[in-house]
Amino acid sequence: MKKQLVLLTAALLVSVGTFAQTATDVVNKHIAAIGGIDKIKAIKSAQYDQHMSIAGMEMTGKTVVVVGQAMRADVTVMGSQVTQVINGDKGWSVNPMQGGSTPQDTPADQVALSKGNTELTGLQLAYASLKGYPMVMKGTEKMGTADRLRVDVTRPEATVSYYLDPQTYYITNTKATVMAGGQKVDVESTFANYKAVEGITMPFSVDLKAPGMPSNLTTIVDKVTLNPTIDPAIFNKPK
Repeated sequence: MKKQLVLLTAALLVSVGTFAQTATDVVNKHIAAIGGIDKIKAIKSAQYDQHMSIAGMEMTGKTVVVVGQAMRADVTVMGSQVTQVINGDKGWSVNPMQGGSTPQDTPADQVALSKGNTELTGLQLAYASLKGYPMVMKGTEKMGTADRLRVDVTRPEATVSYYLDPQTYYITNTKATVMAGGQKVDVESTFANYKAVEGITMPFSVDLKAPGMPSNLTTIVDKVTLNPTIDPAIFNKPK
């Protein structure tokens, strides 16, 4: 009986310790786990070479990011190249799959929704901390069969729930309800296959789920280049 009481007390202490963590505690541990704030702040740009699949359709792509400022994604699908660009408060795209070969301006609400794409995947909590976004610790929740720490962050585009592995403090999932086309849309992401790149640990696999998609969009990163030289002209809308 005495041994059982000791074990019960220990379990309760672990439980209390978990719930006693604040959002700041969890985010600071997360930042330390993925490489530290100084290394994160030193990343000014990145290039992702990747391949994607959705509903059996395979695609290849390259995404270039200037952190917090601009993003360009070029995806080759069925022999056509689809381009999407966010540049400050503006954006444009070219999508031959929808019958267009000339650049089209991106609506302001879509630009606002997409500005989070100028951040590196898996590092969003670190950027939220640097920008001082409001954060709330929501305790521990089940994601499937696994316990996950949940931190809610109020970002300009939406309130996002981040789920972290309590052992590694890596982000494993995100959930958000965003406005798209005048309707509320629930978007979920799953991050996996974390690897270190120049001292920064980031996910090399991202699974995206959203209404209206024929299946989940799976993105596999083949290579990440940090701080490449980027010509700012690639973000300008062609005339």
